[in-house]
Amino acid sequence: MTKNKLLLVLFIIIVLGSPLLVAGELLDAIGFWKSVDSKKGFTTSVIAVYEHNNLLYGRVVVGYDEKTGELIDTMYNPNQQVHKLPEQPLLLTIDIFWNLQPGDTRWLGGRILDPRSGRTYSCECWVQDGDLIIRGKVGPFGMNNVFYKAQNHDFPYGFILPDLQKFRPNIPEK
Repeated sequence: MTKNKLLLVLFIIIVLGSPLLVAGELLDAIGFWKSVDSKKGFTTSVIAVYEHNNLLYGRVVVGYDEKTGELIDTMYNPNQQVHKLPEQPLLLTIDIFWNLQPGDTRWLGGRILDPRSGRTYSCECWVQDGDLIIRGKVGPFGMNNVFYKAQNHDFPYGFILPDLQKFRPNIPEK
């Protein structure tokens, strides 16, 4: 009888604990992530990934020149515009991906903006081996972008990390 109770307790822990493990994996996406130039090795941007009303969003908070790695702007002093969008918003004031819904092991069903073209694509994201993978898709085809956990040295001197719980969606208009 004791052995059966032990097996029952283990079964309940495994069954009820599994969703908690998956939820934990989904929440691993929230935080600050950097994109890196694959040839030169310097940081090209830092994004803030945040959750609002059980949906996932991402916004660039620090922008670096993609050719030199020099600081261009931060969310506290944005200056790059998205010229291909009707209102030409400042890049660091809008979300670059939005409305991703939690799935079993990844965030699904969202949209991602290509700031160079102004086009949006469907997207999904997940954390794999400690890296954030964001996949933009057109139909069955897609492209993965890999982001790495941002460290203190990826932010400019004096940059104050924003509180992600205070972020509110700002979805660009097409």
